[in-house]
Amino acid sequence: MLHSDPLNDIDLDEIDYFANIRNIPGRERHASQKVRPGGPPRRRPPEAGPELVVQVDTVDSFDFSYHASRHERVWIVDSLGGFYEGQWLDDVLRLIKGGKEAHVYQCLAHPSVVDLQQPYIAAKVYRPRKFRNLKNDHLYREGRQNLDADGRGITNNGMAHAMAKRTDYGLELLHTSWIVHEYKTMQVLFDAGLDVPRPLVTANNAILMAYIGGDDVPAPTLNSVSLGKQEAQRLFDRVIHNIEGMLARQRIHADLSAYNILYWDGEITLIDFPQAIEPEANRNAFRIFERDVIRVCDYFSRQGVKSNPRQLAAGLWKAYHYHQIPDIHPGLLDPEDEKDQAFWQNWVSSDDAC
Repeated sequence: MLHSDPLNDIDLDEIDYFANIRNIPGRERHASQKVRPGGPPRRRPPEAGPELVVQVDTVDSFDFSYHASRHERVWIVDSLGGFYEGQWLDDVLRLIKGGKEAHVYQCLAHPSVVDLQQPYIAAKVYRPRKFRNLKNDHLYREGRQNLDADGRGITNNGMAHAMAKRTDYGLELLHTSWIVHEYKTMQVLFDAGLDVPRPLVTANNAILMAYIGGDDVPAPTLNSVSLGKQEAQRLFDRVIHNIEGMLARQRIHADLSAYNILYWDGEITLIDFPQAIEPEANRNAFRIFERDVIRVCDYFSRQGVKSNPRQLAAGLWKAYHYHQIPDIHPGLLDPEDEKDQAFWQNWVSSDDAC
């Protein structure tokens, strides 16, 4: 769905941010970044190097069709200018999704980007970390390895300390890790043949991926689509296939619903993976997984597809031999306390039932 004013929810502090976005301390660390492995083969002119570099004159040279406000334009140039200079895209055509976490733009791909089924790519541009509004993101970060801009686990003690203390530098590292985590998750799922957009490259606060939709109309989300019963059953089976495929690769979407599934030409595409978790690394993994399944089943029940979401979730979980992790670590329980003993016994019984 197109938004006439994509920045109508930005307050005055955020406008000040966009006006000074080029002066963020540490931003230069991400201005040039190597192209990710796993992207499509590309034909580069001989003089072009392997890195995306934001040129000094990008603000003037990167002229695009989308009519952005002055402050949004600075944001787009700052986030996508390196891809323009690196010959990944030629134009930003329109905003196709505006959100509190990120905006998604339809872009015209550069001719050198090959193996695409159409001339467009989608650019997911994250809002500045200061204004990200994902509730309880610590819930999804639990058990997750923090990643640097190159997708490697962060082992530097100074960086780890900054993230733990949530200094400005540490928050910047966490913001980058959040984006890279989504990109790597998409790589794993796409390589497994699941129904996700093909990830192309990530750098400097953005992810480029395959575009889903037509020339002038992006694919709608499934929640806005009414299906016939036969098609609904087919697509329900396909969504469950994807949920199971993710689980088989130790991934849980963690925010799956009809709002995060695109529908185009009778097919579905799952999107938005920054909060994805691993089944055995998060204490709330099963509850989050079960919530995903319930949300999906609720939508399809309105389309005439009957299911038992809790039973379905428990069956899939057990099929892959995952165990629920208790909310309280066993080491913190007092074996002499009757209430602690009762808690443990109830938890063990519920785990066995799954």
